Amino acid sequence: MQKILRELIQEKNKTKGASQWNIAWRRFKKNKTALAGFFIIGIIIFMAAFDSLIAPYGPNTIPGFYSGETRAPPSSKYLFGTDYVGHDVFSQVVYGASSALFVGFAAALIVMLLATVVGVVAGFYGGIVDNILMRITEIFLVIPFLLILLVFLKVITALAPSGGGGLFMVTLMIGIFSWAANARIIRGEVLRVKEQEYIEAATALGATKTRIMIRHILPNVLHVIIVLTTLMIATAILVEAGISFLGFGDPNAITWGQQLQKASEAVKEAWWEGVFPGLFITLLVLGFTLLGNGLRDSLDPRLRE
Repeated sequence: MQKILRELIQEKNKTKGASQWNIAWRRFKKNKTALAGFFIIGIIIFMAAFDSLIAPYGPNTIPGFYSGETRAPPSSKYLFGTDYVGHDVFSQVVYGASSALFVGFAAALIVMLLATVVGVVAGFYGGIVDNILMRITEIFLVIPFLLILLVFLKVITALAPSGGGGLFMVTLMIGIFSWAANARIIRGEVLRVKEQEYIEAATALGATKTRIMIRHILPNVLHVIIVLTTLMIATAILVEAGISFLGFGDPNAITWGQQLQKASEAVKEAWWEGVFPGLFITLLVLGFTLLGNGLRDSLDPRLRE
């Protein structure tokens, strides 16, 4: 009997392992929109990695100020024009890519770590553990985290006017207050996986609950976690841009949101100040959204070729 149960688990793991990922890769390669999103993200990551080589001027350099070319329109000298103090907009956009990617990836990491732990534990154990964790999750769901974030950053700015809230503090707050919805989604997927036959077989063989969670539950909800991560990156980038646009971002960092905030003072006179940072925010968020949708279609084990 135990031999049959072991064979069932091994066969299930084999099916859910290499073959599932191979099928997902084949689906992904056929998805043109997902490949387009991956291409957009790759370009911006390349831009952030080699910003000092791509940008013609250094960060916060003001070549237009000394030549009297403040708010100069796009030209061969200034590809995206200059802003109100003479910054080269193209250079500022290039250097702002690293800030956007840092916030997106770091916030998503915090969110998904919290969401995965809460979702897997609540869904697997159930009972009082599930009730406690879900009540905590519901509290975070109803908290107006954006309002709290703005108030918190305002307090930090008052205590340290020169440093502002800091990009790390913004990222940390986004991560702490954004995990609840993803935790509920992961919990629902765990509840579905927990009812599968190979989980019952592992339990009958005497596997510990920790081993079942790590070796059998977590790998089979990984596709959901991956998709949620890409979508969370896009959300975090948008939130940070909105915070910076409202003037609550880190004044010492170069971000696309701050460029939009400064450009809002002269939309008609110098449209290029805000158009290009806004365009790159849109492209990056669109890239992660397309990638997330493509990964969802490729990784969902309930879909068949």
